[in-house]
Amino acid sequence: MEERLRGGFVFGWKVIAYLFLAGVGGGAAAVGAAFHLIHPEATFITWTSVILGAPLVIVGCGLLFLDLGRPQAAFRALSRPNHAWIARGTIILTAFVVLEAIQFAWLIWPFQGLTSGSSLFTFLNVLGGVFGVLTVIYTGLLFNTTRSIPFWSTPILPLLFLVSGVSTGALGLILFLLASGPPVRQEIGLLSQIDLFLLLFEALVFAFYLHGMHEVTAARASVRRLIKGDLSAAFWGGVVLIGLVIPFLVEAFWAGRAFLLFGCLCGLVGGIYVRYVVVTGAVKAPLNAEGVLIPLTPRPE
Repeated sequence: MEERLRGGFVFGWKVIAYLFLAGVGGGAAAVGAAFHLIHPEATFITWTSVILGAPLVIVGCGLLFLDLGRPQAAFRALSRPNHAWIARGTIILTAFVVLEAIQFAWLIWPFQGLTSGSSLFTFLNVLGGVFGVLTVIYTGLLFNTTRSIPFWSTPILPLLFLVSGVSTGALGLILFLLASGPPVRQEIGLLSQIDLFLLLFEALVFAFYLHGMHEVTAARASVRRLIKGDLSAAFWGGVVLIGLVIPFLVEAFWAGRAFLLFGCLCGLVGGIYVRYVVVTGAVKAPLNAEGVLIPLTPRPE
């Protein structure tokens, strides 16, 4: 039975790119909002998160729009917010972009002077961080409703997307700070310390995610593809080595700007691989009508 299960691309590279960009953008907004509350003096991190958040999500949404078979019907995504995660996700993404755009206006003259001690800006920033978190996890909740793919139908997937998104968001902030001029060593150090724990937590969540796939045949087939099948190089090399081990070692033994830059790039590449193996590793459960096994074929590219 297991040999007759079908795997392949359920979604293409545009959806994978959207998942990554939305994760980095939403994660950066969440990290920036947290720093604004806990370390209000770290204004550079807050502003960097505002600069990164919405543009990355907008680009990701553009790719998602291009992936639609009928882009002219995209407006229907808002038609059933009480029943469909696609409709809820559209509302979440729209609210996130609007909130980030309002905050971005504070960077532009003549509004710059309004940021200092502004309770309105703090409220908008925190609300933007909340919607940033929702932006990261909602796709996992959407995938969780896909009962025909047991590899996605687990509550751990939204958590995995959340942890990976916040981690890549922190790495994106570090990379931006490194590239924008003289490094703000204290703020970069704080971000690196936070990301160390996020990387450990991400590895733990991924381990639980794969371990929980043993009850359903199609899910076990997905895990085998990652562990020792056609996706093993992407998983062990891309996710584990490039995405987790190298960034962790770099941040734990930070010894220079170039070294940290390399670690951030590896972590971001690893974030792409996380989405790639989760999306591509999907194996659809077969229909079984009176003992006749009917494999469900993936959507062609």
